[in-house]
Parts: sequence; C-alpha cells; structure tokens
Amino acid sequence: MKAKNPQDTLTPYFDNSVTAVQQTFARLEDDYVLPIWDLLRTLFLAYPIPFVFFSILVALSFFPVLAFIIVSAATLSTALTLAVCLAFVFSTGVFLFLGGILAATLGFALLLSGFLTTFGTCAYLSGRLVLLLHRSGRSGFRVWYQEVIHLFFPSSAHLAPVGEDLYTSEDSGILVGQEVQDGLTPKIEPSSRELPDSVLNRAG
Repeated sequence: MKAKNPQDTLTPYFDNSVTAVQQTFARLEDDYVLPIWDLLRTLFLAYPIPFVFFSILVALSFFPVLAFIIVSAATLSTALTLAVCLAFVFSTGVFLFLGGILAATLGFALLLSGFLTTFGTCAYLSGRLVLLLHRSGRSGFRVWYQEVIHLFFPSSAHLAPVGEDLYTSEDSGILVGQEVQDGLTPKIEPSSRELPDSVLNRAG
C-alpha cells in the first residue's frame, strides 16, 4: 500500500482555508465596505464642501484622539497599579505594626506570668518552711525538702518510711531521737535515754 504524501493531505485543508477567508472578505465587502463607500460618494455629490471639511477634520483629529485614548488608558492602568501597590504596602505595614504590638503584648504576658509564678512559688515554699519549722523544729526542714522535691520533680519525690531514724550521732553512735510520720508532719519521740526514771522503773 502506497503511503499518502503529506502535501496531498494538507492541500485540501489549505484550499478550504483560502476559500473561507475569501468568503469572509467578500461578505464584509458586500455588507459594510460597499454600502459605506456608496454613502460617502452620495454625501460628497450632495454636499461637497461640508464633506471635504469634515473629512479633513476627521483625518486631523484621528491621531490626537487615538493618542488621548492611549494616554488615558495608560494613566488609568498606572493609577490602578499604583493604588493596588500602595494598598498592599499600607496593608503590609498595618499588619506588621499590629503584629509587633501583639508580639510585644504576648512577650510581656509571658514574662509577667513567669515572674508571678516564680514569686508565688517562692512565697508558698517560704511560708511552708516557716510553718514546718515552727511545728516540727529541725525535722520540718526535711519534710519541706521532700515537698520541694515532690513539687518540682513529682516522679522522683518520695517520703521517708515510717520509723526511720533521723538524727543519729555518727561519732558516738548514740540514738538521739526517732521520727514518727503523721501525715506529712514529723514528730520526735524521746528515746529510751530521755525517759524519766519512774517510767524506766515501771518498765523494769
């Protein structure tokens, strides 16, 4: 089978395009060009002097009017572009200004929150230390220390077991006192050396 030549395939499309263009121009000539030409010729024959005057006026005014339209369109487009740019710049400036105020407010709130939290925590711990020292003496410091550890490190905090000896002399090995847990407030019970003689005689 013989392959078709591409030129043979394109030729009908070219001929159809040329025919369509010719028909379009012929229609324009019949519908617009010839009627306008006939009208101008009629006007020239009827009113020769006014026709010449207006023809010259139109010819001389064509380029100024065209230039005015072009300049006006360019000015309008430039003004619109500048307006859009200025609006964008103004909006960006307002956004940055308000964003700066918001950032400064949030930063001040952050610092104030940290200060108030630190102040409240210190006041609470100081009050607890004074209260525990007033109630339990020196052993209150240990309970306060455990509360501080539990407050800042909940996972590692633990209370001393009941019956743990708190105060033991390392040099003499003499037992001074034994701690008894009652809730979180420790109490110091006297050791056997601190009991009165009458109690020891009864126990004997």
